[in-house]
Amino acid sequence: MIMVIGSLNANPADREISREDIRSVQLIHPNREISEVSFFHSWGELGMSSMAVHPDDKMKLYFATSSQVFLFNLHANEQTDLQIPNLTDVHEISMVGDELWISNTKHDEIVAYHIRENRVSRRIDLSDFASSTPEEGEGGEGVEVVDKFHCNLIFQGYDGHLYILVHHTSGRQLIKRIAQKFIKSQGNGGVVNIDTKKRYPLNFKAPHSVRRINGEYWVFDSGHFELKVFDQQWKLKKSINTKGFGRGGEYQPETGLYYAGVSATRKRYLGLFPGGDSVPNMVQVVKAADYKIEETIMIPNIEQINNVYCIDNDVANKLLQMV
Repeated sequence: MIMVIGSLNANPADREISREDIRSVQLIHPNREISEVSFFHSWGELGMSSMAVHPDDKMKLYFATSSQVFLFNLHANEQTDLQIPNLTDVHEISMVGDELWISNTKHDEIVAYHIRENRVSRRIDLSDFASSTPEEGEGGEGVEVVDKFHCNLIFQGYDGHLYILVHHTSGRQLIKRIAQKFIKSQGNGGVVNIDTKKRYPLNFKAPHSVRRINGEYWVFDSGHFELKVFDQQWKLKKSINTKGFGRGGEYQPETGLYYAGVSATRKRYLGLFPGGDSVPNMVQVVKAADYKIEETIMIPNIEQINNVYCIDNDVANKLLQMV
């Protein structure tokens, strides 16, 4: 079964529905019917953010809002707040070994929680990885530099190293004031090896969701409305047109299908990004063997898709039974 996690849009200017109408966790059945996990209707200021599965027990799930992380024990129908302080704008959580990694995006920090020792094991300030080399356009009129990577995800590469997926591989974002408005620069996104500090600038615009699939890296180049496929040296192999802002996806090896989340187009972005169409919230079903989109499933009652997961039916049934 497919789990879709969604929320309100982060920017109040983009919101068109109320928080009480958000259905943050929904399940897509094999017949494409959609069930709401009602337990989560009121969780999170905007809704839920992401999920990770305990490596030893599929019935133990970690769920994150934008500011908290919880352990759900579905065996006992219990929830535990991990009480990790100073989290804001959490994008994605991911399991690497015995550590649950949290992208603490607002604070430009990554946080590791050791699931055996039940404690925060590492907090890494990404400013230590910032480049001292000026970005193109620095020093221009009205241009300010913000030391920020905007990290969305921590993941383990095929080489065993730990990487972060970031909007700005230099850790230096440019903001330009135009007509009393601040315009954020985009376009030098990529990945950074945390172990070696090597940068891989890949010209991404607002990237999300690196996944390891069949010896390749699949990643949303969200602002360019593409799902891109790279080899293990980060050389581009293929681009898939998503027609919208991709975020969240999971590969199902049994079927060879990748379920890719694409968020509805925000009205203020219409016409700003060449090649993008006005699209609804949807999950695109991609056949990984030939990189073709085979099906599109519309997702109601959210404003943006944050993540997509494949879960077993018995896990899904437990979620639906939670009270």
